[in-house]
Amino acid sequence: MIQKLKNWVRKCLGIKKIEKQIVVLKTQQEQILQMQRESLKALLFQNTIMHSDWLKNPNFSPGGWAVDYGVLYTLYRILNDTKPKNIIEFGLGQSSKMLYQYMNAYPDVRVCTIEHNQEWIDFFNSEMSAAYKTNIIKKELETIDYKGCETLTYKDLHTTTQSNKYELILVDGPYGSEHYSRPQIVDMVDNLSDSFCILLDDYERGGEQEIIKELEAKLKEKQIEYRSVVYEASKQHIVICSPDKEFLTTLYWY
Repeated sequence: MIQKLKNWVRKCLGIKKIEKQIVVLKTQQEQILQMQRESLKALLFQNTIMHSDWLKNPNFSPGGWAVDYGVLYTLYRILNDTKPKNIIEFGLGQSSKMLYQYMNAYPDVRVCTIEHNQEWIDFFNSEMSAAYKTNIIKKELETIDYKGCETLTYKDLHTTTQSNKYELILVDGPYGSEHYSRPQIVDMVDNLSDSFCILLDDYERGGEQEIIKELEAKLKEKQIEYRSVVYEASKQHIVICSPDKEFLTTLYWY
């Protein structure tokens, strides 16, 4: 009875309507902040690559399903400042444009991209192959059970990764799952170089946050020291790296 009376009073005073308006305003405010962060990252990225020795074609289209300017800036700093030689990327996209320019500039660098969509592979190659060699491997997607939840991963991934050791692992595929999204990264712990960096996009989503907890547990189980940071632009991405690359967790503060 008391609760009904409270609800009646709230309705009479228009409190419910006000609360709904507050929620709308908060959502609009967050969208504006996201746009501001992305604009700042875009400016920072453009200024950083202005005189790059190896990134000669800055024709990127970030946003939507693609990585944002925050990821592009972080990725450029990882490549330019740490000079990784063996790199694997999950999900073909805007970041691949940067990775293959980097690979083509340095003969001792190897990049491997895992992608499931043949049409997208053909389209990407038609744009890039005239100027840059690529190394894209098609892997079918499969649904697996991970801790009682269905999630997507790449089929027969071990036939490509084998015992390779990677200094950089970039995770932007496959499609996100509600729980334990992109679980292949946990198995990749055994493929990490002593000096390593992992960059995972879409960290604002619950499925990605769950799998990062699994990854961190695996790293601790293997007694692998690491540092981590979450960066934010229009979306969030997380960087996990070996202690010698700790500076990658201090690239920007806003």
